[in-house]
Amino acid sequence: MQPLLTIITPTTGRPSLVRLIESLQGQDAGVGVMHLLLWDDKREPGGCTPAHLEAPDRMNIVLPHGFGRFGDAPGSALRAIGLVWATTEWVTFADDDVWWDRGHLRAMLDAAKGRNWASTLRRIWSPAGNVLGVDRFESVGDDPGRRVAHEMCDNNCMMFKRPFGVAAAPLYRETLQYNDDRLMYAFLKQAAGPRGRTGTATINQVCPERLVEGFRANCSAS
Repeated sequence: MQPLLTIITPTTGRPSLVRLIESLQGQDAGVGVMHLLLWDDKREPGGCTPAHLEAPDRMNIVLPHGFGRFGDAPGSALRAIGLVWATTEWVTFADDDVWWDRGHLRAMLDAAKGRNWASTLRRIWSPAGNVLGVDRFESVGDDPGRRVAHEMCDNNCMMFKRPFGVAAAPLYRETLQYNDDRLMYAFLKQAAGPRGRTGTATINQVCPERLVEGFRANCSAS
């Protein structure tokens, strides 16, 4: 099946990558995807390696030593490579601490009909496996009900047509700050027209331990 979507994952090979891959394989949208795994020299001890993860619908790109060590944005340069490499109509990100609900891709494609981009909400989990709630502040963009003054959608929450990803690749390659998703959201809002919305949480993400209390305080129950 010809892929419709490229999924970009910068990774160190941590065990949660396997859960992400299983969730991608369980999607019910009935469309082909290509999963692009991007690696630099950093590896999780005892974790997955590129050699173990090759598949017809999955490709590894191993980048030169230190390529991802770029200021405070270690994954951004890797994402830039993925944005330029993609050849499919649609592109999205899926970090290796994320997994998708079975209907995530179908919901995103439905939300994107007639548009150039779409977003969804994410459900946040603690490292201990507790649900902290639905993120309605860093995955909602300019939605009126957002719980913060600033506008942004996390990288994992956005899907967009490939030409917009190619145009935004320099933003990812050149930033030295931990802000590539804010840059991408602002670019898409300006250049890609109205955003489609799923209106529900269709992805899951585990937050770092240091952020648990912040997410617990700011997430919504649904």
